[in-house]
Amino acid sequence: MAAGSLPLYMVEEDVPLLHEWLNADPEIAFLLHDGPDRWRAVWQVDDIRGKTMLWHVPGGPLPLLHPEGPDTRIEDPFAGWKELNPGLDNSVPYFGPYSHVSILMRIWVPGWSVLPRDCVDISTFSWPALKVTRSPPESTRRWWKRLRAFIKRHARLVTRWGPLEGPDADIWAMPAALRALQSGMQRAENPWLR
Repeated sequence: MAAGSLPLYMVEEDVPLLHEWLNADPEIAFLLHDGPDRWRAVWQVDDIRGKTMLWHVPGGPLPLLHPEGPDTRIEDPFAGWKELNPGLDNSVPYFGPYSHVSILMRIWVPGWSVLPRDCVDISTFSWPALKVTRSPPESTRRWWKRLRAFIKRHARLVTRWGPLEGPDADIWAMPAALRALQSGMQRAENPWLR
């Protein structure tokens, strides 16, 4: 597993466990679309399926990228803000390639949106700041370790191809997904990057 990436296999029955854990976390806010080029932070969401940007609040402020001139900070993400320099993916806010306090969560379960019902896709948490030389905030590093520990407590490492268990295991299978895979359900080798 690459630093800053946490892949997992999940099915619908696994979603509530992770959803409840994230909604109860006092350090995590969800960044939601709030109109054209507008976003806002909220402490809890009704659904975590799909792609969502998470903000680790104790790690520090979110940057507001400007097309020209220096970047500033978003004064009150909970009041909302207008994105001035959006990225290529308009489904999540853009904070530059290595924001230290934002984590991209992709939760893909069989049958959600246009996903096939007969294959377990790869869900991911991505924190690219771990890959750069600048040191991310220690509080955010601790939160990332807590996330990994939570997943490790509830899931088991499996492989992308061949026998489900083996020396090349690199993806966490949440409990219901593990049972589905053990029963012969197909598993994706690469994540669906919609």
